[in-house]
Amino acid sequence: MITFIGIAVCILLCALLIREQHRAIAALLTLGGVCLLFGTAAAEIRTVADRVQQLTADVPSAAEYIKLMLKVLAITLLTQLVSNLCRDHGESALAGVTELCAKAVVIVLVLPVFETVITIVSGLMQ
Repeated sequence: MITFIGIAVCILLCALLIREQHRAIAALLTLGGVCLLFGTAAAEIRTVADRVQQLTADVPSAAEYIKLMLKVLAITLLTQLVSNLCRDHGESALAGVTELCAKAVVIVLVLPVFETVITIVSGLMQ
């Protein structure tokens, strides 16, 4: 965790120093820093992937739901990243629309789960 914080603070300081003279270079530095942070997090992501695989093998009936949860998680994380980048560069309207579109996609993905829950509940009530 300290590694992530250290990398982020270094990139932030460099970007702030460079931003006044070269906005484009500061933006590229920030984007490169994000890629570096993702690369650093790859080992942690691999641990999570192994655990999810084990969970899926232990409970095969839950595989579809686990896959859905991971899709939703990926959408939310990527959306937050993109909307933060948009806001950092003064495009708050674009960030808001990006978040709104992601919410719509998540609702569409989760709709079958709602249908399943409603079917189960109505079956229990009868």
